[in-house]
Amino acid sequence: MRAKNADMTAGERQTHLAEEAVAAGLGFCAGAAIAYLFDPARGRSRRAKGRDKAAHARHELRDGLGVLSRDLTNRSRGSAAAVRYRVAGRSADDRILYERVRAELGRHVSHPHAVEVHVQDRHVTLTGAVLAAEEERARRAIRRIPGVKHVEGGWVVHDDAAESPRLQGPGRRREPVPELLQQQWSPTARFLAGAAAAGLLALPGGLPRPVAWAIRAAGALLAARVATNLPVRRLTGLNAGRHAVDITEGISIDAPVATVWALVSDYSVFPRFMPDVLEVRRSADGRTSHWTISGPAGTPIRFDATETGREEGREIAWQSAEGELIAHTGALRLAEQDDGGTRVQVRLAYNPVAGAAGHAVARLLGANPARKLRQDLMRLRSYAESRRQPVGSGGV
Repeated sequence: MRAKNADMTAGERQTHLAEEAVAAGLGFCAGAAIAYLFDPARGRSRRAKGRDKAAHARHELRDGLGVLSRDLTNRSRGSAAAVRYRVAGRSADDRILYERVRAELGRHVSHPHAVEVHVQDRHVTLTGAVLAAEEERARRAIRRIPGVKHVEGGWVVHDDAAESPRLQGPGRRREPVPELLQQQWSPTARFLAGAAAAGLLALPGGLPRPVAWAIRAAGALLAARVATNLPVRRLTGLNAGRHAVDITEGISIDAPVATVWALVSDYSVFPRFMPDVLEVRRSADGRTSHWTISGPAGTPIRFDATETGREEGREIAWQSAEGELIAHTGALRLAEQDDGGTRVQVRLAYNPVAGAAGHAVARLLGANPARKLRQDLMRLRSYAESRRQPVGSGGV
């Protein structure tokens, strides 16, 4: 064995050590999995839970493949119709051309109601009012419509909307957004992007190491985008503001709205039923509150929150102050139920470190914000139902 090790080159020794490390890691993971699944006390429930999750994953996969199949079919039909539109659409009559022009105006003009369209023998005349920043772009788009022979711009061009009463009011162009720039990707786009990600991950074979790592990083980022169907800014948390992760939870409480409102509107009582909330202090203006909560390993975390809206007895909305480590915003709404109880609905959006990817890692490590929110709502229910009567109103 020593002679064999002596005959190895430095590169071979490194490869051998890496293989041994991988084998040891796999062995450790296999042993941990066996110990976890066959634990005498909780192994049976864990295996049952694993079977349930596997069945759920199969159902999700089957449904996802069905959605992908239908989306591919519909998009193929749409592409064929678009080709027919470009090829055979030139024989359209004036009535059809009029509808096409009106539809195109809605994509390129912020006030399409201010424009009048006249079509005669496939010649389009545009009258009315239009902004100078939109005029040339709209004219070019209409000129590209199949069947249109000529476009005459008889409209009045204005540099500012204030120059014409017809251009008053809010306006918004409905410009088409490319598929890959949309917030949510279609199943077909995710499928094609996933194939591209797999190709990027498998591509860097004999490439220089920096180039190979860059390609692998791009492939991994694209794969994460496909898997989560979240924009990159929400996935990474960069420039995502307070909306990288959205959580919504609700609970029914067997107590009147007045009792629940008195609790949720007075943050100073939160430490009584929320063990992670250590202290809440109000500022002099009454709108800002200073929080101290228990973070990882019991480390205290301090942040400021400001009320952004309040409807007495019904709703409170808030957001964290600028510059906080974990930016967040949320709203809590109460609704009276038919049985006299209260329905509490909480919407929370926050941007953890590393965005949605950091949220996923936190869940793997056991720090699940959604589960903590559910637990806090259950504690609120127990505390409110034990009181039954209003405890007095307070403010943030």
